[in-house]
Amino acid sequence: MTHFGSSPKTIPALLVLWAARILGTLTILFLSFMIIGHLFGSEPQHLNGLSDVIALTFFPTGLLLGLIVALKHEKTGGSIAFASMCIFFALRPETLTNYLFLLLFAPAVLYFLYGWWLRRQKH
Repeated sequence: MTHFGSSPKTIPALLVLWAARILGTLTILFLSFMIIGHLFGSEPQHLNGLSDVIALTFFPTGLLLGLIVALKHEKTGGSIAFASMCIFFALRPETLTNYLFLLLFAPAVLYFLYGWWLRRQKH
C-alpha cells in the first residue's frame, strides 16, 4: 500500500493509483450489475461454443478478478487484469473498436502503469 507522506516525485504515481482505484471500482460495479442482470434476467442465455467460454474466462471473469485483487495488491491485480484483457483482445480483435471495452480496460492499464512506475522507482 502507498502512503500520503511520500516525496513530491511520487505525486503523479499517486494520481495514477487513485484514478485506477476509482475507475476500477466503477468497472467492478458496472460489470457486477451486468452479470447479475444476465444471470437473473428473463432472456435465455447461451454460449456459441468453446470460443465463447474461453473468451468469458478473460472478460469479464479475468478482468473482475484482477480489479478486485488490485484493490489490495495493486501490481498483482493490475497484471492479472491487464493480461486478461490483452488475451481477450487477441481472441476477439473486433472488440478493439468498441469504446466501452477500451474504457473498461483503462483501470487495468492504470494499475499496470502504477506497478511499472513503482518498479522503476525501486531500481
